[in-house]
Amino acid sequence: MQLSNDNDQETDNIQKGGVISENLASKPQVLSDKKLIKEEVKRRLISGIQTAALEYDSLYNEEKATLNKDYVLLSLLFQRMFFYKLNEKLSGLSCDHTLRFTKQILTQMQFKRGKINEIIDVFKKNGGQCDCEILYNVESQLIGK
Repeated sequence: MQLSNDNDQETDNIQKGGVISENLASKPQVLSDKKLIKEEVKRRLISGIQTAALEYDSLYNEEKATLNKDYVLLSLLFQRMFFYKLNEKLSGLSCDHTLRFTKQILTQMQFKRGKINEIIDVFKKNGGQCDCEILYNVESQLIGK
Protein backbone atom coordinates (compact mmCIF):
# COMPACT_ATOMS: atom_id res chain seq x y z
CA MET A 1 0.00 0.00 0.00
CA GLN A 2 2.85 2.38 0.83
CA LEU A 3 4.37 1.69 -2.59
CA SER A 4 1.17 2.83 -4.31
CA ASN A 5 1.14 6.14 -2.41
CA ASP A 6 4.77 6.77 -3.34
CA ASN A 7 3.99 6.15 -7.02
CA ASP A 8 0.94 8.41 -6.86
CA GLN A 9 2.98 11.16 -5.24
CA GLU A 10 5.74 10.73 -7.82
CA THR A 11 3.16 10.94 -10.63
CA ASP A 12 1.71 14.10 -9.05
CA ASN A 13 5.19 15.64 -8.82
CA ILE A 14 5.92 14.83 -12.46
CA GLN A 15 2.61 16.37 -13.52
CA LYS A 16 3.25 19.48 -11.39
CA GLY A 17 6.74 19.70 -12.89
CA GLY A 18 5.22 19.68 -16.36
CA VAL A 19 2.86 22.51 -15.44
CA ILE A 20 5.72 24.52 -13.94
CA SER A 21 7.91 24.05 -17.02
CA GLU A 22 4.97 25.05 -19.25
CA ASN A 23 4.51 28.21 -17.18
CA LEU A 24 8.19 29.01 -17.46
CA ALA A 25 8.09 28.50 -21.21
CA SER A 26 5.09 30.81 -21.59
CA LYS A 27 6.57 33.58 -19.40
CA PRO A 28 10.14 34.33 -20.48
CA GLN A 29 12.46 35.37 -17.69
CA VAL A 30 13.21 39.09 -17.72
CA LEU A 31 16.89 39.99 -17.99
CA SER A 32 18.32 41.74 -14.95
CA ASP A 33 22.07 41.69 -15.64
CA LYS A 34 23.10 45.14 -16.94
CA LYS A 35 25.58 43.73 -19.45
CA LEU A 36 23.00 41.32 -20.89
CA ILE A 37 20.40 44.10 -21.05
CA LYS A 38 22.83 46.31 -22.96
CA GLU A 39 23.58 43.48 -25.41
CA GLU A 40 19.85 42.80 -25.94
CA VAL A 41 19.12 46.50 -26.55
CA LYS A 42 21.95 46.71 -29.09
CA ARG A 43 20.85 43.49 -30.84
CA ARG A 44 17.27 44.72 -31.19
CA LEU A 45 18.32 48.21 -32.23
CA ILE A 46 20.68 47.05 -34.98
CA SER A 47 19.13 43.81 -36.25
CA GLY A 48 15.62 43.87 -34.80
CA ILE A 49 16.08 40.40 -33.32
CA GLN A 50 14.63 39.82 -29.86
CA THR A 51 16.31 37.02 -27.93
CA ALA A 52 15.22 37.82 -24.38
CA ALA A 53 12.58 39.71 -22.43
CA LEU A 54 13.33 43.08 -20.89
CA GLU A 55 11.42 44.89 -18.16
CA TYR A 56 10.89 47.68 -20.72
CA ASP A 57 8.78 45.31 -22.85
CA SER A 58 6.10 45.20 -20.15
CA LEU A 59 5.41 48.93 -20.62
CA TYR A 60 3.92 48.34 -24.08
CA ASN A 61 0.10 48.48 -24.22
CA GLU A 62 -1.13 46.98 -27.47
CA GLU A 63 -4.73 48.04 -26.88
CA LYS A 64 -3.66 51.66 -26.44
CA ALA A 65 -1.18 51.50 -29.33
CA THR A 66 -3.77 50.25 -31.83
CA LEU A 67 -5.78 53.45 -31.34
CA ASN A 68 -3.12 55.25 -33.41
CA LYS A 69 -3.30 54.73 -37.17
CA ASP A 70 0.53 54.69 -37.28
CA TYR A 71 0.72 52.01 -34.60
CA VAL A 72 2.43 49.40 -36.81
CA LEU A 73 5.46 51.63 -37.40
CA LEU A 74 5.48 53.02 -33.86
CA SER A 75 5.19 49.54 -32.36
CA LEU A 76 8.07 48.34 -34.50
CA LEU A 77 10.19 51.24 -33.25
CA PHE A 78 9.20 50.40 -29.67
CA GLN A 79 10.16 46.74 -30.12
CA ARG A 80 13.44 47.74 -31.76
CA MET A 81 14.22 49.87 -28.67
CA PHE A 82 14.15 53.27 -30.41
CA PHE A 83 12.30 55.01 -27.57
CA TYR A 84 14.42 53.26 -24.94
CA LYS A 85 17.60 54.47 -26.63
CA LEU A 86 16.24 58.01 -27.08
CA ASN A 87 15.34 58.16 -23.40
CA GLU A 88 18.81 56.88 -22.54
CA LYS A 89 20.47 59.60 -24.65
CA LEU A 90 18.30 62.37 -23.21
CA SER A 91 18.63 61.33 -19.57
CA GLY A 92 20.61 63.92 -17.68
CA LEU A 93 20.49 66.38 -20.57
CA SER A 94 18.08 69.12 -21.42
CA CYS A 95 16.46 68.88 -24.84
CA ASP A 96 17.87 71.28 -27.43
CA HIS A 97 14.47 71.09 -29.22
CA THR A 98 15.90 69.41 -32.31
CA LEU A 99 15.70 65.88 -33.68
CA ARG A 100 19.46 65.38 -33.33
CA PHE A 101 19.30 62.20 -31.24
CA THR A 102 16.33 60.84 -33.16
CA LYS A 103 18.26 61.08 -36.43
CA GLN A 104 21.36 59.52 -34.84
CA ILE A 105 19.42 56.56 -33.50
CA LEU A 106 17.47 55.97 -36.73
CA THR A 107 20.77 56.05 -38.63
CA GLN A 108 22.25 53.58 -36.12
CA MET A 109 19.20 51.39 -36.79
CA GLN A 110 20.35 51.38 -40.44
CA PHE A 111 17.34 53.15 -41.92
CA LYS A 112 17.92 54.95 -45.21
CA ARG A 113 17.47 58.73 -45.43
CA GLY A 114 14.06 58.44 -47.13
CA LYS A 115 12.72 56.11 -44.43
CA ILE A 116 14.15 58.36 -41.70
CA ASN A 117 12.24 61.30 -43.20
CA GLU A 118 9.02 59.21 -43.29
CA ILE A 119 9.46 58.25 -39.63
CA ILE A 120 10.14 61.86 -38.64
CA ASP A 121 6.95 62.91 -40.46
CA VAL A 122 5.00 60.32 -38.43
CA PHE A 123 6.59 61.64 -35.22
CA LYS A 124 5.69 65.23 -36.10
CA LYS A 125 2.13 64.23 -37.01
CA ASN A 126 1.86 62.66 -33.55
CA GLY A 127 3.22 65.66 -31.63
CA GLY A 128 6.93 64.81 -31.77
CA GLN A 129 8.54 68.02 -33.01
CA CYS A 130 11.79 67.37 -31.10
CA ASP A 131 13.52 64.55 -29.20
CA CYS A 132 11.80 65.20 -25.86
CA GLU A 133 8.36 65.60 -27.46
CA ILE A 134 8.81 62.24 -29.18
CA LEU A 135 9.15 60.66 -25.75
CA TYR A 136 6.36 62.65 -24.11
CA ASN A 137 3.84 62.67 -26.95
CA VAL A 138 4.62 59.70 -29.18
CA GLU A 139 5.95 57.01 -26.86
CA SER A 140 3.16 57.79 -24.39
CA GLN A 141 0.68 56.58 -27.05
CA LEU A 142 2.23 53.09 -26.79
CA ILE A 143 2.77 52.62 -23.07
CA GLY A 144 0.78 52.69 -19.88
CA LYS A 145 -2.89 52.23 -19.24
